[in-house]
Amino acid sequence: MSTNSRLKRINEQLRQELSMLIRKEITDPRAMLVSITLVETVRDFSQAKVYVTYLGPDEERQEIIDLLHEYGPEFRRQLGKILRLRTIPRFHFVYDDLLEKSNAITSLITEAIRSDEQKAKEHPSEETSHSEFEDESKN
Repeated sequence: MSTNSRLKRINEQLRQELSMLIRKEITDPRAMLVSITLVETVRDFSQAKVYVTYLGPDEERQEIIDLLHEYGPEFRRQLGKILRLRTIPRFHFVYDDLLEKSNAITSLITEAIRSDEQKAKEHPSEETSHSEFEDESKN
């Protein structure tokens, strides 16, 4: 098995196990609103970056990240019992804003399409069909 595929498999296993541990170990009800989207472990397994999303209020994001860091050593201890790894990485939790960025881009695209459609309705004579361009290129 290649090192790359092993690393991917371990990252996915860490993601799944950490997700369960968050729900099991953290008594704060906000933990139920946390999802782990990705785990990226360095090759020597000394550290792992854990990307999380939080479905609660934006103002609580940093509190949730801090809470996860508090539980990091306990997660390592628990994972040491569960996983067959020589080294359990130290976890660095970061907020994953990829979903928000993609939603913002989608909104911009949608708005641009609406704007173009509105302009086309207001100025229909300025529209040129593709067939007119094709006819001109044949001449």
